[in-house]
Amino acid sequence: MVVTALLIIAGVVVPQVTTVVDDARNAALLKDLREFTFAIERYRMDHNGGAPDLIQNDTLIQLLQSTDADGNLGTGPQFPFGPYVVTVPKNALNGVTRVFRVNTAPPTSLTSRVGWVYHPVSGQIWAGLYPEPVDMAAVQADASVAGH
Repeated sequence: MVVTALLIIAGVVVPQVTTVVDDARNAALLKDLREFTFAIERYRMDHNGGAPDLIQNDTLIQLLQSTDADGNLGTGPQFPFGPYVVTVPKNALNGVTRVFRVNTAPPTSLTSRVGWVYHPVSGQIWAGLYPEPVDMAAVQADASVAGH
């Protein structure tokens, strides 16, 4: 009788907790996507409408460092713009911070992508919607072993 009551309670509570967790992840994802979009727009305002287009180490480096009016990276008074973000946020759905360049806007599919998907010509950025955490270090290690 007690076990049955606990199972009934678990059957009601567990789906609600899962929904709350999913809602929290989605809210975090939207917040970070909004901040990323605002950073790109601030960059564009400072750079005559040009979007950041330099991806180094899987990140939009021009958002993280100081630049001149042409988008060149550097330090000192001749590089008065930026940084626009302190760090690239993790995608709350899959835990990946990498920025992947795409050549079409909008991208063909976001459901199988992780991290952030960026189209430098338009300056648009999307969140990869793959819904499970991904350890990119493990993926890269597997790829390097498979390549040998």
